[in-house]
Amino acid sequence: MTAIAHSRTASSSDLSRNPAQVFRAAEEGPVTITRRDGEPLTLIRSSTVEREHEALRLAASLVAASLAPGALSFAERLLVPFPWLGFLPHSQREQFAAEIVEVARACAAISSFERLFVVLAEWRSTAEAVASGYTPDDQLDWLDESEAVDDPRASE
Repeated sequence: MTAIAHSRTASSSDLSRNPAQVFRAAEEGPVTITRRDGEPLTLIRSSTVEREHEALRLAASLVAASLAPGALSFAERLLVPFPWLGFLPHSQREQFAAEIVEVARACAAISSFERLFVVLAEWRSTAEAVASGYTPDDQLDWLDESEAVDDPRASE
């Protein structure tokens, strides 16, 4: 049954005879289960399906904001689905609007949405920092790559 590992396809008979191997393969990515009597089925982790649904909800929010009536800019209309944008200055809202659409389109093109959620989390973290009182004038050091730091609670 090496075919499962390479082609990500298994027959319904393979699933019946050796479910553990098929399930292991599905942990690594979708496995198409072929059937003689019907359309193939895909075995995939539920967390993957949930993440894709989350991406679709995000895309629906972007579409709804882009089609909302009124004279507000797209960036301003994004305040409805993302109220935390209100903490950011107008120029950063415009940057967010452009970047989130660009990344969403790129992610949809490759059917992988993790980068979209990273970008969204980064912008939200920036808004949370601004809401907490950080300003561009605060001499913050932005890292190009993340670094591990000691847990400050350990020194208490």
